[in-house]
Amino acid sequence: MFQNIGIFGKYTGNHCWTHIESLIDFLCSKSRNVYLDKPSCDKFPKHERVPLLERAELLKNIDLAIMVGGDGTFLDVARSITDYDVPILGINLGRLGFLTDISPDDMIETMEEVLSGVYQEEHRNVLKVSVYENDELVFEERAINDVVIHKTDSPRMIEFETFVDGRFLNSQRSDGMILSTPTGSTAYALSAGGPILDPCVDAVSLVSINPHTMSTRPYVISANSEVELRAHEYCDNTAQIICDGQITQDVSPKHRTYVKRNKHDLRLLHPKSHDHFELLRAKLHWGDKLS
Repeated sequence: MFQNIGIFGKYTGNHCWTHIESLIDFLCSKSRNVYLDKPSCDKFPKHERVPLLERAELLKNIDLAIMVGGDGTFLDVARSITDYDVPILGINLGRLGFLTDISPDDMIETMEEVLSGVYQEEHRNVLKVSVYENDELVFEERAINDVVIHKTDSPRMIEFETFVDGRFLNSQRSDGMILSTPTGSTAYALSAGGPILDPCVDAVSLVSINPHTMSTRPYVISANSEVELRAHEYCDNTAQIICDGQITQDVSPKHRTYVKRNKHDLRLLHPKSHDHFELLRAKLHWGDKLS
């Protein structure tokens, strides 16, 4: 099965090095070719054992990615990897772990199963956002969880129009709007009152953030639709586009922002025993007995 394996780590801490070393030991014992991602593993103390490659080069040479960290690190890696059609497996060193669902305690046992072909694979839709200024592309990025139009540090609300497949949907004044994939429906969109979408649902939810009118409600559209956002003239220097809460781009009335499905989906691997409902119950405390 997977012969060339890339390992990605958590940028800001040393607590993943022990787990990465264990992974290297295990994978090398299985005669796999192992590579480390230089941007995230540059400070790994024993990286001379395996090649340390720049990410662009690494992604061309692997057929499986293993991410050791939390969901935030996972999102950064997944945005880079999705267009290379490489499956990704997440070892959870974070808190929630909706995407990185394998505990370090189960890591080696799970890897044994994966290398034997025993696993589940999901395809998750990914968003691509493009920002144009006078018909010139000035920003383009992928998003695994969500694309958000959001006010900046100004206390004022922003005003913008939304079009779906070229048809006018609405005009609103609010703190912004979240365009969420099913993967991101348990992230920022959930905090803003959006629906939880099952990962197999081929849809995108539009969730307003603190809208000025009570009639504005979350709206779910086809994942194959294209959404256009147009900031009103009052929004000069007050609005941003944010991808996965990590990548930002300022927008103003002179910009047109388009969000549509990315050409490639994210290939996400899980242990064979993975149950998304069980994950929701554990993370959201559904079914806990009231004291």
